Amino acid sequence: MSLPKYIFVLLYFHFCTAMMAQPQPHYNFESITINNGLPHSTVYRIVQDHDGFLWFGTQRGLIRYDGYTCRLFGQINTDSTGFLGKAVHALWEDRKGNLWVGTHSGDLCLRDGQTGHFRYLTNENAFKSLVERRIQTIFEDASGKIWIGTLDDGLLIYDAKTNTSQHFNSKNSHLSNNAVFAFVQDKSGRIWIATAGEGINYFDATTNSFKQIYADIPNLNGYQKTLLLDDKGNLWIGSDGTGLYVMSLMNNHFQHFDTQTNGGKDLNANAVMSLALTKDKQILIATDGGGLNVLNTETKVFRAYKNDNNINSSLNTNALYDVCIDSNDNIWLATFNGGVNVHKAHQIRFDYFSHTGTRANELSNRSVLGLCQSFDGNIWIGTDGGGLNLFDRKNNRFSTIPNSSNVPNKVVKTIFEDKRKRLWLGYFNGGLAMYDRANGSFRHFMNNPNDPLSISHNSVWSLAADSSGKLWVGTTGKGINLFDPETGHFQSFTHNDNDPLSISHDGIMIVYADKKENIWIGTEHSGLNLYNRNKNNFTRFQHRPNDPLSISSDYIRAIFEDSRGHLWIGTEGGGLNLWLDGKFKHYTTQNGLISNAIMGISEDRDGFLWLSSFEGISRFDTERDSFQNFKFNKTLDGMSNQFNQSAVLRTFDGEMMFGGINGLNIIRPESMASNDTKPPIILTDFKVFDISVSNGKLPGGRLIFDGDISKVRQIELSYRDNAFSIEFAALDFTEPSRQQYAFKMDGFDKGWRYGNAEQRLVTYTNLDAGTYTFHVRGTNSSGGWSDNEATVKITIHPPFWKTIGFRLLLFLMVLGLGVLAFRIYLQRRESLLRQQVLESEQEILRLKNKQLESEQDILHLQNDKLETEIATKNNELMSTAVQMAHKTELLIGIKDNLEAIKTATETERQKSLRNLTRTLETEIENKETWDQFLLYFDQVNRNFITNLQAKHPNLTQNDLRMCALTRLNMSNREIATLLNISITGVEKSRYRLKKRLDLTVEEDLPKYLLSF
Repeated sequence: MSLPKYIFVLLYFHFCTAMMAQPQPHYNFESITINNGLPHSTVYRIVQDHDGFLWFGTQRGLIRYDGYTCRLFGQINTDSTGFLGKAVHALWEDRKGNLWVGTHSGDLCLRDGQTGHFRYLTNENAFKSLVERRIQTIFEDASGKIWIGTLDDGLLIYDAKTNTSQHFNSKNSHLSNNAVFAFVQDKSGRIWIATAGEGINYFDATTNSFKQIYADIPNLNGYQKTLLLDDKGNLWIGSDGTGLYVMSLMNNHFQHFDTQTNGGKDLNANAVMSLALTKDKQILIATDGGGLNVLNTETKVFRAYKNDNNINSSLNTNALYDVCIDSNDNIWLATFNGGVNVHKAHQIRFDYFSHTGTRANELSNRSVLGLCQSFDGNIWIGTDGGGLNLFDRKNNRFSTIPNSSNVPNKVVKTIFEDKRKRLWLGYFNGGLAMYDRANGSFRHFMNNPNDPLSISHNSVWSLAADSSGKLWVGTTGKGINLFDPETGHFQSFTHNDNDPLSISHDGIMIVYADKKENIWIGTEHSGLNLYNRNKNNFTRFQHRPNDPLSISSDYIRAIFEDSRGHLWIGTEGGGLNLWLDGKFKHYTTQNGLISNAIMGISEDRDGFLWLSSFEGISRFDTERDSFQNFKFNKTLDGMSNQFNQSAVLRTFDGEMMFGGINGLNIIRPESMASNDTKPPIILTDFKVFDISVSNGKLPGGRLIFDGDISKVRQIELSYRDNAFSIEFAALDFTEPSRQQYAFKMDGFDKGWRYGNAEQRLVTYTNLDAGTYTFHVRGTNSSGGWSDNEATVKITIHPPFWKTIGFRLLLFLMVLGLGVLAFRIYLQRRESLLRQQVLESEQEILRLKNKQLESEQDILHLQNDKLETEIATKNNELMSTAVQMAHKTELLIGIKDNLEAIKTATETERQKSLRNLTRTLETEIENKETWDQFLLYFDQVNRNFITNLQAKHPNLTQNDLRMCALTRLNMSNREIATLLNISITGVEKSRYRLKKRLDLTVEEDLPKYLLSF
């Protein structure tokens, strides 16, 4: 043996001896299959891009995985992103962030790292030699050139700077075989190529040719499927059929590992498909048939992880194609018909035990109700129907403790060990029992209705002891009992409606004795009670809706005093409460608590509180007021999120145990891996009316953004897109279900809104037109907030009738119309004024003519009036002359009679005087004279008498005289003189005249007569 080889072997055995005791990693696996969204269970390649997404090359297309969902890109026909391809066997992300994708049908696509669009390359000149060639692998060298290996025609080297390529195969070069499986570049710049040919191929850039070395190495002539360079300059070669090789590039020495070497303790399968190097110098070897093999490079010790149907956390298949280590040290495995398997490096895992009915030494019942560790270190478990179990934690074996006594059932709710190391059991409907571990016997205490010193009720829910050694026994139907084990007597305390110092309810859920020897009692639905030892009564603490410092809920389920002396109360519905000397501080889901139904409380060695609930487990950092939550996937790991009341325990060696409806969960807090990852926050989808438009194009073809949503920072929406949703993810794959999110829409939300992994899709509806900015932040699986956030500006364009341009145009149109209307108005006004002037002139002319006519009429009237007046005057003169003649004649006659009287006898004188008197009376009453008066009066007063008689035909001559004299406005005295009657007679005549004229007493007679 040459000296270098001797040194190499010596060093190898030295490391084997020195490092043999170094612990090997333990891997647990989860799987992603078609049940999780994969289009096919066969996955060929896995790669993580610079954004943090994982890409899976599958038998039926390309998948992008964000920890929650699988997004499929194409299969056969070009999809909306431009991807074309189906069976994806090659994936590579170049230094610019572009993703190269090759298929077994010769399809080559390039995904632009900035826009997210795919560019189909196969039809371009530089890549036409790949048409119908089976692309197997893609690689970028240090100069930026892209190497593409095929299974049937060698390889192609593409230079993006010149957009040219070189094609090499076994015919035009010294490439040993046309089936190319992998590339790797060493520090000297050599490109090593894994082929199906002889020896090891590498590319010499100085001669632009291929060379082979070690063509004579035995068993290396098979298919070389994968290559790996470690940090020590060793080249690892995985072959399909002959196992694993390692070659030192310093001295070209080989070492071989297969199923036969080292007595069969090395590889468990010789088909090595993929290799990866972990941070702790472990070589991950994905095999086809042997699962995952892990090689410690220091000790050269292998450990295999294979499928085991009895272990939920094992691989689901042994046929592996590819291995990928992501930025958070998670290990991803591509498989044949097993989808993707993943080991999560920072995942916090709980040991889990349940009842299956098919295994020996398992829990006797799947529901764990009570937990207790006795002074001797034994762990005792009460089950819901399986009685008492003893748990051997070292060997993880359970044994059932038989109860020979006549116990009504096997439901053990609570277990307690007193200072005398006696084990007490509380049964549902089975009273209290003391278990004697020395002889395996039970002593039972049951309710006896005839014995007031017996236990008050047979359903015992909680136990505690005070400093005197007496046992406090909480029942679910008859209050609490104080039990003296020495006398066997029970003193009961029950609720009294008339006594506010009695216990608040008879349904007792939890009894707890703190370090100050206070006895605390939590009731089913009536709050918290504190026993006053000196007064032998109780103080109640109950929820008051209007008092924020009262206890948050009356449904008390857990009480615990921590190492700092703080008292904590768990409620069902009100979360966690901290006792503050009669006041309470509340912690709920709004503060990060996993659930408001707290069933159990305990504390680990580091002072963290552990809280079990109906929805999982929370670890509470009381100094920082922060929570780390743990939910369980029943489908994946069989565990349930619902834990039973008071079924929580911290063991002597620091393990935390939790009993639930589906078994026992155990974690060692100090072994929890710290996850300090600050995951990138990525937008993963955008939906309009629940239709995904992650590439920016709506079904109708309208583009609202250009590129992939994860790259977009500006989205343009129409007012019609008034219901849209944004999906996001924090790309930490450790425990995506435990991640928390905070998001807000500037311009709409008043502050940050919070959600969990199930609330990653936020919907907004009916937002007003305007510009908004959406922000989202996220945590890793441990609850640590990422330093970055994803933002996108969203502009909602208003309808055209609400735009400034339209409003300005509308204003200008209205203004134009106003100006036009004003001009038309002015024109019409001018025309109207001209028309009015013309009409006015015509009216003036007409008025002048009318005035002329009026003047002529006036002249005619004046002439007529003059003629009438002349005629009237003539009539008056004639009448006066006639009257004067008549009166002259009358007076002459009277004169003659008077002369005759002077000479007449007395008899004659008397007779003459009587005749003269009759003559004068006749003259006075001369009808003709009044008729003549009325005739003249009618003529002078425009037919007054005629018109008056026409309207009032029943008027007499005397009435007509009275009317004429009244119209002349003569006084009563003047009328009386003319008519030869008294003034009273005139007034009566006027009264009668009003009645004949149909006038009321109040109406004015002269005014009425003037109207005729």
